Amino acid sequence: MALFSVIVPAYGVQAYLRAAIESVLDQDFSDVEIVAVDDCSPDRSGDILDDLAERDSRVRVLHLPENVGLGGARNAGVAAATGEYILFLDGDDTLSPGSLSAIADRLEVGEFPQLLIYNYARVWWDGRTAVSWADEILAALSPQVFVPREHLRLFNLLPIACNKVYRRDFLASLDITFPQGYYEDIHFTYTVLLSAETAVSLNRVVLLYRQRRAGSILGSGSPRHFDIFGRYDEVFAELDRHDVDLKVRKHLYDVMVNHYVTILSHNDRVPKAMRPEFYLKARESVAKHAQDWSSVAKQNKASNLRARIFLTRSYRSFLVYDRLDRWRKPLRRAGGKVYWPARRALKRVRAVGRLYYKALRLLPIDDNLVLFSEYWGSGYGCNPRAIFEALPETAPHLKGVWLIDESKAAHLPPGTPYVTPGGWKRWRVFARAKYFVNNVNFAGSYVKRPGQVHIQTMHGTPLKLVGLDVMSSSVASTAVDPVRQPRRSGGKVVPIDEARSAREFENLLRRSDRWDFAVSSNAYSTEMWSHAYPCRYEWLESGYPRNDALVNATNEDIREARELLGVPDGATAILYAPTFRETVGDTSMRIDVGGLLEALGDGVVVIVRAHHTATAGPAMKALIASGRVIDGSKVPWIVPCYLAADVLITDYSSTMFDFALLDRPIITYADDWPSYRETRGTYFDLLAEPPGLVARNQRQLVDALASGAYDGDDARTRRARFREKFCQFDDGDAAARVIRETMLTS
Repeated sequence: MALFSVIVPAYGVQAYLRAAIESVLDQDFSDVEIVAVDDCSPDRSGDILDDLAERDSRVRVLHLPENVGLGGARNAGVAAATGEYILFLDGDDTLSPGSLSAIADRLEVGEFPQLLIYNYARVWWDGRTAVSWADEILAALSPQVFVPREHLRLFNLLPIACNKVYRRDFLASLDITFPQGYYEDIHFTYTVLLSAETAVSLNRVVLLYRQRRAGSILGSGSPRHFDIFGRYDEVFAELDRHDVDLKVRKHLYDVMVNHYVTILSHNDRVPKAMRPEFYLKARESVAKHAQDWSSVAKQNKASNLRARIFLTRSYRSFLVYDRLDRWRKPLRRAGGKVYWPARRALKRVRAVGRLYYKALRLLPIDDNLVLFSEYWGSGYGCNPRAIFEALPETAPHLKGVWLIDESKAAHLPPGTPYVTPGGWKRWRVFARAKYFVNNVNFAGSYVKRPGQVHIQTMHGTPLKLVGLDVMSSSVASTAVDPVRQPRRSGGKVVPIDEARSAREFENLLRRSDRWDFAVSSNAYSTEMWSHAYPCRYEWLESGYPRNDALVNATNEDIREARELLGVPDGATAILYAPTFRETVGDTSMRIDVGGLLEALGDGVVVIVRAHHTATAGPAMKALIASGRVIDGSKVPWIVPCYLAADVLITDYSSTMFDFALLDRPIITYADDWPSYRETRGTYFDLLAEPPGLVARNQRQLVDALASGAYDGDDARTRRARFREKFCQFDDGDAAARVIRETMLTS
């Protein structure tokens, strides 16, 4: 029995069918069968399928004696399938390379759930592509197994069968088939989402959904578009069978109303002469399934308005509404004609600041002034903090000033001078400071003067690709770089920007050309950073200054760290510190912390240290309020969290390289490693060289902690090898060494 049965119905798709089948056969995963169904196609589709079956035994062809439509062809394919899981692929679509192996891995990590939902991209005849907006929803769901009906936004996704993987025994238990006629996916899709108890998501484009120039059913102008009313009758009958609450019912009611509006607004669907009749049928359907929504009416204001139009207004009134709705985009464009000139005027005001800065650069450099910053002025920590705190003892004549957001300035030691990233005072410091210390790049507006010294401390050992290595990889369109300048979106700083163009890489290297020194903690990092940033600077293989606190930590330091965070006496403290995910909406919180605590029992607390770009969600805040989860993000830097923890759980974060200095257990939680490595790119296979035990799902994580295997002989051996390679230069004197070699040499 194959793992996957891919059902491919074929009718009138001879131009695309071979590509569809070969997109499955050419995958880097062979445990698959293709059940190709010739729906009595009038073209050569059947012959093409027979030819492909002769060349590859994984292809089985069913020739139906009469045309039964897309739904009937799929039903025939499902009946003939033998695989453990079923995928549907229309004869004019394709699977993206690497999809099946990624799906197989995600199913295994999720312990073989009933359902897997993945993303798709529309592909037009002229080569244009557009990835579905589903990535935000799927990313937010990706860490754990979930129940689909508890996540209503899933019902907003395009209701197609081809963006999911179904366990065959689950479909059999539902005794569900596709109906004949148009919109056959609607009842099938919503029944599956309402019925599944275990599901996972895969946030990658699997389906390449062809948008045909001609011949699409949806653009057919057929009276069969009236089939949609029966489909939604079936959906609401399914809601009755599942006895869902009013919130779920209202959500699907909104979906239905909006679907009717979409069909009526589409010029190529219902024939023009039949649209008034379609509107009346839609009115009957909207009235038929309406209930007292007063307790949930505020859920979807647009749908509420559209429902009222259907229930109380004529078709002519709907046309007026539809025309106004179509004007929204032109109105936004008109607003843009006001907004962009205003923005350009604001830039001219900013130009005055740059003139002021240019004048200040005529003043002499202050040889005793050092400007510090970390993560674009967002805090007080990392390597710059360690160097700043070493100044009084190593170079007491030097005066440190911080570039930091006003909201974070309270973290600075009392009396520490600071300037803000957007304030006018920063120009004077930019112009006159002798030394610049940062773990990312300073803004592009900073112009380095002759005699100024820039010290790039970096902020971690690189596992994922950075710099020019991103540009030369296949992930250049989605990967990000850790020392790029942030952009602003909606008034908020977006700390990491996408690397999409050669010009952006040129700007990155232009900023990196300002470096005079770069700090490294091991020979591996020196090698990777050197080809990632091929600029003129000197390497300081000094170790990371922030790690001095770990190397030199005493029992008293550990006690103070546990007291600072609130770790109970005698408790085992687990630090959970994941990295970020680049995808919009994705969460770095991959494990079920509440479930973990419940499984491990009393005597265990979890310190959660979110990535600096992430915030704790409502569920995590509730756990923090309970007292068994400690908010590690409340302290300005991570060092106290390291010292307080008995064990670290992380994924692909550089925290593992620092924590290894303490020689304490580390568990790598790698539930999405294949996807992460493919979309982000990495320098080495972490699962082959981990710093300890590896867990691919929640059950394995619990077993590792409950059994003690996380600190067994195998885990210790792996940790020792990891420490030997990545803890090479950290000896506890890095901060003073950096100061001596960069600021006290003249």
